[in-house]
Amino acid sequence: MNKKMLMSGALLLGLSGAALAGGGTAPATGASAQVQAATPAAIAAALREAGYKVTVNPTDADSDPSLSVTAGDYEVDVWLSGCKSGICSRVTASSYWDYSDDEDNLDTELTNEWNGNYYTQAYTYEGSYYLDSTLPIRGGYTKAALKAWMVDYLDDVESFEEELP
Repeated sequence: MNKKMLMSGALLLGLSGAALAGGGTAPATGASAQVQAATPAAIAAALREAGYKVTVNPTDADSDPSLSVTAGDYEVDVWLSGCKSGICSRVTASSYWDYSDDEDNLDTELTNEWNGNYYTQAYTYEGSYYLDSTLPIRGGYTKAALKAWMVDYLDDVESFEEELP
C-alpha cells in the first residue's frame, strides 16, 4: 500500500467517526435497524416494544387509523395518515392541554415563540393548546428511529408544558 491510500483510508475512518459523533450515538444495528412496514399494527407493536402502553382505536372507512399511547403521565394521540391498502406515509403524535375555562388568555405569542425554536408544532384551537410532531414513514421506518422520535417528542411535551401559563 502506498502512503496516499493509507492517508485516504485514515481520512475516511476519521470522517465516519465524525459523522457518528454528530448524531450523538452509533447507528442502531440488529432488529431495531431493520426497515419495518409502515402499517398501523407495526407502529403499535414497535411502540409497545419501546415500553409504551398502546391502544389501537377502532377505525371506520372515513377516518385514519389512530392509537392512544400512554407514556408515564402523558396521554398521546397518535394517528397515521396517507394510508393506502394498509400502508401509511406519516405518523403524527399530538398532545393537548384544555384551557377552555380560560380561553381568553390563550397566548399565541407563546406558540409562535415555540415554533421558532422547536421542531414540534404548537398551536391553539378551540380553547386548547396543542403540540404535534409528524414522522414521515413512507417506504418504511426503523424501530430505533420511531423510538427516538417518540422520546424527542415527549421531551418537547414536557418542556412545552412547563411554558404553559
